[in-house]
Amino acid sequence: MTDDALILNSGTAQCTLYPGIGGSLGGWTVDGQDILHAVSDEDVASRDPLRMSSFPLVPYSNRIGDARFDWAGDRVQLAPNFPPEPHAIHGVGWKRRWGVVRSHDDMVQLRYEHKPDTHWPWAFTAEQTITLSGTSLTLNLRARNDHGTPVPLAFGHHPYFDAAGARLHFDAARVWMSGADALPTEAIAPAGDFDFRVGAEVEGRAVDHCYAGWTGATRIDWARRAYTLEITATPSLPAAVIYIPNGGDNFCFEPVPHINNALNLAGKVPTIPIIEPGEWFTAAIIMQALRR
Repeated sequence: MTDDALILNSGTAQCTLYPGIGGSLGGWTVDGQDILHAVSDEDVASRDPLRMSSFPLVPYSNRIGDARFDWAGDRVQLAPNFPPEPHAIHGVGWKRRWGVVRSHDDMVQLRYEHKPDTHWPWAFTAEQTITLSGTSLTLNLRARNDHGTPVPLAFGHHPYFDAAGARLHFDAARVWMSGADALPTEAIAPAGDFDFRVGAEVEGRAVDHCYAGWTGATRIDWARRAYTLEITATPSLPAAVIYIPNGGDNFCFEPVPHINNALNLAGKVPTIPIIEPGEWFTAAIIMQALRR
C-alpha cells in the first residue's frame, strides 16, 4: 500500500481510499469479507483508477462520442482520454488528485477543483463525502458549477464487484443497445442476457450497456458468502451502467445521472443535468451489506 491511503473503520468494517489515485476507493470489507472487489498492492502501485474498487464519474458518466458535442451554438472538442478509443470517457475526476477537506475515523470528505482545460472547458468543484457506518457505506456526491453560465454537470460512481458466484437483481424500464463503437443506438425493453429483473447470474454474460429508468434499488448475492449487498441511490441517479466483461473476474454496477453519450442524444432521457452558476448537482449512493 502507499503512503496516501486513508483507512476508515466502523465496527468490523473497513474502507480504504486513495485521494491521489483519482479519489478512488481501494477496498471495503465487513467481517473480513470483501464487498467491493479487492485491489492488490500491484494494483495500487500502478496508480490506475481502473484497477481500484470504485472511482468518481464527474462531470459526466461513460462516453462522449468522438470526444465532441455541440453546446450553446459552439462545437466543443475534448481531448480523448481512453486510447485507442476516440471518445472521452468517465469525466476528469477519476484521473486527478483529490484533496482531503476533513477526515475522521469513519468519514472522509474529498474535494477536486477543476480549472478549464482540454478535457473539460468549464470550471467546477466536486466533493465526495464517504461515510462508513456499521455495515453500510454511503457516498454523498456533489458538484458545483463555477462557470458563469449554465453548463452540463453530473456526478456518479464506478464500483467493481467480484463476479464469481454473483447474482444481480435490479429492474429498469429500458436498456440501450450499443454499436461497434460502444455508443448507444436504440433503447429496448430488457430481455435475455440483459434482463436482471428476477435475478440472474453474472458469469457467462458480456454486457457493457446503460439502463434507463431503474428503480433505484439493486441487490447482489454471492454463492457461499455470508453477506449480500443492497445498493440504493437518490432519484438524481436515474440511470445505471452495467459492465460485465466476458470471462472477467469482476463486474460493475454504476449508478449514474444520465445515459451514455447524452450530450449527443438530444431529447433522449435521462439527459445530463444542466446546472446554473453557483448551484450544485447532488446525489447519494448507499451500499448496505446484510448478513444472509
